[in-house]
Amino acid sequence: MKNKSRSDWKLGAAVGTALSLGSGAAVAGPHGFDLHNVFHGGSAAMAGTSIAHVEDPVSAIFGNPATLTTYYGGTNFMFGATFYMPRARMTHDGSAGYATQLHGAYIAGTDSAGDGSLAAASQTFDATSKADVYAVPTVGVTQDLTGLGIPVVLGVGVSATSGIGVDYKHSSNSLGAAAELINLGVNAGVGMAISPNVDVGVAVTITYAMLEAGLTGSGGMTHDIGFRATLGSRMKLSPNMTVGAYVQTEQPHEYDNLHVTSLHGKRPFSGGTTATTLSAYGTNATVDCNGDAQITASVGVCRQDVRIEQPRNVGLGFAYTGMMNGNLLISGDITHKAWSDAMFFNEFYDDQEVYSIGLQLTQGPMQWRLGYGYADDPLKDTVQEGRHIATIGGINNSGEVYTSPMYGLFMSYFQAMETPVIYKHRITAGFGLEGFLAPMLTLDTHVAFQLEEDKCFGAGQDGLTDAGTMYETGSTAKGISLTGTADVAGCAIKDHTKATVSSFHLGGSLTWSF
Repeated sequence: MKNKSRSDWKLGAAVGTALSLGSGAAVAGPHGFDLHNVFHGGSAAMAGTSIAHVEDPVSAIFGNPATLTTYYGGTNFMFGATFYMPRARMTHDGSAGYATQLHGAYIAGTDSAGDGSLAAASQTFDATSKADVYAVPTVGVTQDLTGLGIPVVLGVGVSATSGIGVDYKHSSNSLGAAAELINLGVNAGVGMAISPNVDVGVAVTITYAMLEAGLTGSGGMTHDIGFRATLGSRMKLSPNMTVGAYVQTEQPHEYDNLHVTSLHGKRPFSGGTTATTLSAYGTNATVDCNGDAQITASVGVCRQDVRIEQPRNVGLGFAYTGMMNGNLLISGDITHKAWSDAMFFNEFYDDQEVYSIGLQLTQGPMQWRLGYGYADDPLKDTVQEGRHIATIGGINNSGEVYTSPMYGLFMSYFQAMETPVIYKHRITAGFGLEGFLAPMLTLDTHVAFQLEEDKCFGAGQDGLTDAGTMYETGSTAKGISLTGTADVAGCAIKDHTKATVSSFHLGGSLTWSF
């Protein structure tokens, strides 16, 4: 049994190929895993608020492009960096590893009923992610073009727009989960004042996205170029009140040859299966693969392209300066993230609202800043079988290659892997100084904490019925715990995983104004 367990967990590693697509993209936190100016200049110290008013050029370039009009009158160059230190921990009752054993037994015909009669080896784990520090650089420049007879401000910048990663591969029972997703964005935008009180702007983002699944059967890093557009406006309602809004399109990426499955997409299992089983998983029986004429159905392994979209965003904001003789700025943003329309993530996420408020007190050349943000938890309570990635490939104990459907259990386990998106509360602070070392230099600093959150996974899947009869508890296949062991780290008896996350980041930037 021990040898069988060690060979069959490779199926789980292949399961993790799909799991890692989200886990590698999950650690940025406050907006799902998009950044939205939470690392940029003055905005970073004010919880990312920047839709109606900005305090640094990069926040205008990567936020509402209408705010570029703030920089009429010259040239501004900004360079900054943020050190980001996330902490993610998972505690798992072994259900995912146990399911791979059941699947291997099913293939071998020794547990064809899928009733859990095989004894479960210990597949539990409690691990902290080794992906625990990142450096995020930021560069941006704005240029007033009115001197050339063009009444606009141009902005160009480079920064990370989303990402980062998790790494649990040091714990073998985690199924080898480790991955990284980094989206580097090049933004070009223009802002224009169409009246004394109304500004408009448009921006285009070109992203270079790098994704590494990093698991058995998956291969190395793959990358893609993506595009999105942003349209924004802002209006001064009174001398002290400004409102702003923007809309941002989806950002698609097509990762070529990322996902690995087996049998060249011919059937879901390689042996020991029945017509009933094939019929039950008929929707997963055929997989579109990047075909190779040299690969045969009996031994072949094929790769699939995977399309992943960052969501469409709509943001509203305000800025008010009517207190303390105009020296106190109060700003607030609301961002709606349409995860339910974003391919791949719509299988795991609901739409999300993110609320941010920032304060800035100006005293001569100094600015003192505070911020608070709250984000909805976007993870769905119940997930179904995989659609965008319907199957995963693996190797059984005899070395035979086969493919397995993405069951509800693995889909909820995937959610647990990407739990850094469950951040709710974040607190920020920072300091700005005009005339730092030289009259044309402005220094901005920030520090931020995303408070610890935890979540349990599995019990929310109670009542989910998968298409087939695999991975049962009793007589119905579900996404809940399969081990029959005690509850996980204080979670409900039907939960299989608990995740705990927190993070800290600090950074600074310098802006040259000419």
